[in-house]
Amino acid sequence: MKYFLSIFILLSLIACSKNTPTPKKKNDTKASYVSKEYLKTLDFKGKELISVHIGKNFYYIHKSGKKMLTLTYDNGADEFQDGLARTRVNGKIGFFNRNLEMVLPPVYDFAFPFHKGKAEICTGCKEVSDGEHSMLDGGTWKKIDRNGLVIE
Repeated sequence: MKYFLSIFILLSLIACSKNTPTPKKKNDTKASYVSKEYLKTLDFKGKELISVHIGKNFYYIHKSGKKMLTLTYDNGADEFQDGLARTRVNGKIGFFNRNLEMVLPPVYDFAFPFHKGKAEICTGCKEVSDGEHSMLDGGTWKKIDRNGLVIE
């Protein structure tokens, strides 16, 4: 009887789980830093955090020298929305805060910025380019909260 009860509970838990790549833990992406020499050349203008263009990418750099790659949005760094900005690591999108701490690790194929505590994410979608513009095709779209839990 205990065996059947255990199996029933296990199957119930599996059936009720949400099938979304929910982040396993926070801060699982290692921080990187700019050199002290480069840091000295930057003008923070009294701010703790600035965006800079390095090579083909935009980064946020903290006055401590910590840096985080961010998505390019409208020819600049992805803006913080609801206190979070997006990053792309190994082709996946994640979210970080103004301390450049990973809040939601990069597990999504695409994600829109947070708005009023929600973000629309996609798993399985592909970016399709017509040469000048890009569009997203296919995939499963859901809304998540700031903890990465599916809410819609």
